[in-house]
Amino acid sequence: MIDRLTPTWRRIALAIFALIVVWFCWTVRSVLNPLILAYLLAFVLHPLVLSLERRGWKRKRAVNFIFGAFAVLLMASGSVAFFQGRGLARELASEEGLGAKVTQRLDDALVKYRPQIHWVLEHLPRDTPPKPTGEAPAGEEQKPVDEWRAEDLTKMFREWWQSWLTPERSETAGRVASSALGAGYGVLKGVFGSVMEFFGLLVLLPIYTWFLLFELERIHTFVARYLPRRDRERIIRIGGQVGEVLANFFRGRLLVCVIKGGILALGLWLAGVDFALLLGLGTGFLSLVPFVGSLVGFVLALMVGMLEFEAVTALWHVGLVFFVAEMIENYLLLPRILGESLGLHPIVVIFALMAGASSMGMFGLLIALPLTATIVILCREFLLPVLAEIADKDGKRAAR
Repeated sequence: MIDRLTPTWRRIALAIFALIVVWFCWTVRSVLNPLILAYLLAFVLHPLVLSLERRGWKRKRAVNFIFGAFAVLLMASGSVAFFQGRGLARELASEEGLGAKVTQRLDDALVKYRPQIHWVLEHLPRDTPPKPTGEAPAGEEQKPVDEWRAEDLTKMFREWWQSWLTPERSETAGRVASSALGAGYGVLKGVFGSVMEFFGLLVLLPIYTWFLLFELERIHTFVARYLPRRDRERIIRIGGQVGEVLANFFRGRLLVCVIKGGILALGLWLAGVDFALLLGLGTGFLSLVPFVGSLVGFVLALMVGMLEFEAVTALWHVGLVFFVAEMIENYLLLPRILGESLGLHPIVVIFALMAGASSMGMFGLLIALPLTATIVILCREFLLPVLAEIADKDGKRAAR
């Protein structure tokens, strides 16, 4: 039917059809996410499949071997996480569990650094004059320093809050709290939906990837058949370059996370922190999400570090390990591994990461490097030839 239309109406019909397809894909994007991720994963694994085929392996055997090796690696990592996680769970379940030990460490730190805490509390903003330091309220007996505990700090903050919270501020706080409750419900609803989507992703991702590894060439051939004949070879070449960049990025990113996890595990073990392998490799995996993964790993490592050290010592040891790991990742691993795999100069890598973080936050960090490499390829293929042609024409005119 479309072939009977005039060229103009045919283009309009195809444009409307394309808009409908885009709208449909956006509507069911939660269902398409596993398929898109599976395509990217299949594209990353495809060169390895081709390498095994060149050695005489059949496609099915090569794909099954890759999945089997990945399953063995996953089981080995899971075993480490299970045994160390079981030890951590025992610490939590014991009478003197992790929470009690961390609280005791905090109490000891509060006693040791009481003058500094009092100084901070005295300089907090308040509307009523502060009570003299060291004086107990009427009818109460002042506790000696060695009996001062975390609840005393809570009481001080409560007194400061009551003195600072005037009726006008109370009304404003009520409105803010009401809005926060509504937003919190939406956040919890979204988190629950995200958790369900994540478990669905775990089930569907390997299934989709397994089938796509058999059909990837057919899909590419089908798409290439309907590209414009005049620009078909050029588009296929550019698409191949962009796909190679994306594959190199994901392979490099996974390698960076593994190396960072190993550095953290070794550093935490040398620092005397228990469950170093679990915390280090776990933080390396979580580092796929910039900042958030490292922050979660740091907090967990700090709490576990308090099992062996006092609060300030644990903060110093764990903080130093994470600082060194972050410096190695940002200034050595990312420029070297990702920069070389993407064909980008280390300075360009650092600038792209900073620009992505400042413009789009966490999501910008995730897409900064592959987006930059893609822009470089498109500029090299489409923009630079035009600029060179214009420069040559201007040069010929000046010569005349």
